[in-house]
Amino acid sequence: MKHFSEDTWEFIQDDRFIQWVLHPDAANAAYWEQWIAAHPHRQDAIEKAKAMVLSLSKVQQPAVDGALLEEVYAVLDKHMMEEQPAMKAAPQVLTAAVKTNFRYRWISAAAAVVAGMVMVSIYLKKNNKPLVAAKIESYIEKDQVIRTNKTPDNQVAYLTDGSTVVLKAGASIQHTTFLQHPKREVYLKGDAFFDIAKDARRPFFVYTPKVAICVLGTSFNVTEEKGGNLTIMVKTGKISVYDLADNKQHGYIVTPNHKIRFNARTAVFVADSLNIADAQNIPAAVNIPPFTFENTPVTAIFDALETAYSIKIHADVNVFGKCMVTTTMTNETFENKLKIICAAINATYKISGGQVYITGKPCS
Repeated sequence: MKHFSEDTWEFIQDDRFIQWVLHPDAANAAYWEQWIAAHPHRQDAIEKAKAMVLSLSKVQQPAVDGALLEEVYAVLDKHMMEEQPAMKAAPQVLTAAVKTNFRYRWISAAAAVVAGMVMVSIYLKKNNKPLVAAKIESYIEKDQVIRTNKTPDNQVAYLTDGSTVVLKAGASIQHTTFLQHPKREVYLKGDAFFDIAKDARRPFFVYTPKVAICVLGTSFNVTEEKGGNLTIMVKTGKISVYDLADNKQHGYIVTPNHKIRFNARTAVFVADSLNIADAQNIPAAVNIPPFTFENTPVTAIFDALETAYSIKIHADVNVFGKCMVTTTMTNETFENKLKIICAAINATYKISGGQVYITGKPCS
């Protein structure tokens, strides 16, 4: 058997596996411990995959030998030669195609980092561009936002794409700061109501400890019960749901006014129509108040956006302290809001390292 087998490669491509190795928590640790216990014959592949992922994250690991490097390249070549399938609209079965672009960059990064260990620089054969560790970067803490509702009341979390999430008490979400990848991805713990902005080019994924939810633009409620059971109720649009432990990712379509319940013990989905009690439990459409400012210091506006989106905005008060703005903003994305404000004060903005930097001249 090859040292770097297809069995090992399967784990290295698995988003959930990478999240567990790089950022373990109680939920993903419990899942993988249970999975390993049920598949003891794959322990060796698991350990090799973990070593590779840790190497990619720049955690100190023993040097990777030349034979392993050659096998990485061989598998990489195989994947690069395969035609990348397009994602079908409203699929009944979610295939690996929905993860192709996101993982493809990470596969390329794997070869790049290993090559760096032996001081070799290579380029992608198809487009001659340097290999970029895009996949691994999505798990670096500096590019992640964790938002937790520590109050007893519902709390609205604004996302930069125009989506909103109502976090119930104790719930939390984690995501890349600007949802900048081909897939908009949010990791959820607890109960929440999602109202997702439509973007046909970039599907939106919600990951719970055991279930993934794929949407294009819709609103739905997620309730997590003790023992890992999950109930998802769809208010508008439609979603596709699948069990993360299902390698074939058989999807289940849920349409408006329907719900689906996942039994964590049996890994079985059961779908049904919403009853009156269910409908009453789905939150009403979130009434997002507009960002309305009347002759307001622009630094105060930036503070309001910083609080709403959990994104640090750097604006020098010595430069912009006298700039006053009157505006109303509603459903614009975060960046469009920045453009509106910057246009009003003749300033520019730059996004770097998950933060925003405002530059310009003082107002007279």
